[in-house]
Amino acid sequence: MIGSRIAKFEILVCWFVIFCIPPGVTWGQVDTLDVAGILEYLSEGNAEALVSHAEGYLELALLEQPRRYTRSQALYVLEKFFRQYSPDGFRLDHSMTQGEEWWLTGSYSVRDERQGLRFYLRFGGIFPEYRLMAIQVIRS
Repeated sequence: MIGSRIAKFEILVCWFVIFCIPPGVTWGQVDTLDVAGILEYLSEGNAEALVSHAEGYLELALLEQPRRYTRSQALYVLEKFFRQYSPDGFRLDHSMTQGEEWWLTGSYSVRDERQGLRFYLRFGGIFPEYRLMAIQVIRS
C-alpha cells in the first residue's frame, strides 16, 4: 500500500516536471540570456559564439546601413569586422527590457585606436528564450 502511494507520487512529480516546466528552464533560473558570455564574446571578438545566439537571420549595421544576413553570412561579416577592428575590451553601459525585447549597449575598445565604438545589441523572444536579432555599431 505504501509502495503504491510512493509510485503514484513519483508519477505525479514526473508529470509535473514534464508538462509544467518549460524546456531549458531549471529551478531558480531567472532567464537564459547569458549576459556575461555575450560580454566575453565581444571582448574577445568571438563572432562564432556571438552568432550562435541568433536565429536564422541577423540584422547588422556595422558602421553602415543595416542589412539582414543569414547566420552564415552574419558570421562572415562579423569575423571580418573583428579582424579590422581588433577588440581591446568591452564594457556594458546599459541593459534594459522592453516588452519582448532585451537591449544591451556598451563601449567597445579598439586596439591601437583612441576612439572606441558603441555597440547596441537587440535580443527578442520571451522568457526563457532570448535570441540575438540585431547588432548596431557606431563611432563613439
